[in-house]
Amino acid sequence: MALSKRVSAVIAELGYEPRKPPRLTARRQENEQNGQSGVASSLVGYVMTDIEHSLFTHIFEGIQEVCEDRDMQVVGVNAFSDKDRQSDLIDMFIDLGVSGILLSTVTDPVEDIARARRANKPIVLLDHSSPTGACATCSVMENNVSVGQLAAQELIETGCTRILFAAHLFDYESIQNRQIGVQHAVDVAASPVHLSTLDAGGLLFEDGYQLGLQISDMSTDERPDGIVTGGDALAAGLIEGFVERGIQVPGDISIVGCEGIRLPLRSRMPLTVVNAPANDMGGQAMTHLIDEIENPETHVHTTTLVDQKLVRRATTKPNPEKNRG
Repeated sequence: MALSKRVSAVIAELGYEPRKPPRLTARRQENEQNGQSGVASSLVGYVMTDIEHSLFTHIFEGIQEVCEDRDMQVVGVNAFSDKDRQSDLIDMFIDLGVSGILLSTVTDPVEDIARARRANKPIVLLDHSSPTGACATCSVMENNVSVGQLAAQELIETGCTRILFAAHLFDYESIQNRQIGVQHAVDVAASPVHLSTLDAGGLLFEDGYQLGLQISDMSTDERPDGIVTGGDALAAGLIEGFVERGIQVPGDISIVGCEGIRLPLRSRMPLTVVNAPANDMGGQAMTHLIDEIENPETHVHTTTLVDQKLVRRATTKPNPEKNRG
């Protein structure tokens, strides 16, 4: 049974009737009077890559803020980084008759975009560019090449010469672009810098902790003195593993995270990060989606890059380049 049918069956079995805010109820009544499909015409769906990755939950907040201003509602669902599940969720939203879909995706969603287009459902991509060969669509993403470059530059400027890029999901476009940015910073460094990469095996604190123990077991000559992590939870876990093994942060190893969003991190110290403007990404994506919903004939598909900045905290050494003057 398809996912959407299973959801509908459970709702019918429970006799569930969702409570709707007064404004949404009024919008439904207005839509029904105009011959539209009730609540669905003021409802949009958001497919998150993985809810464990807090970037997507904060994107969701940005989407919600715009929806509330427009008397709309958004339903967020979790794809667990599974392409087949992602496709099932796209089909579910199509079956539910939502007015548009927002999609965060790991791999190129060519078929998902095509199915949404065939169903006449506008779709906007988040944290992923519009793939080659797909129907034209809007996308909103952070400039991840710049994210990686900023993070690596901070390490190089504070004296690191052996940099490790530690991440997971290396087939994920944002991770690939951050790696490109790190590589570029190393390539243009004034002095020789060695760069290596390592798959953390996951995105969570526990994955970072195990990686920290693994790095701690390296010889002093092999061990990196600066690490850029694909996610902040990984960085927090690394710190825990290092502290347990007596490695000083940032004295022995400096760490920069690539998200900088509001996380309940189990970190022993404030983390130096490149801020990911997740709320802004969500808000801009929802604005693009509304424009396409309301102006399908004149809407122009665009790719929007959202700026970010480095926030220096306790996990990197003082930067003489930035503190000078």
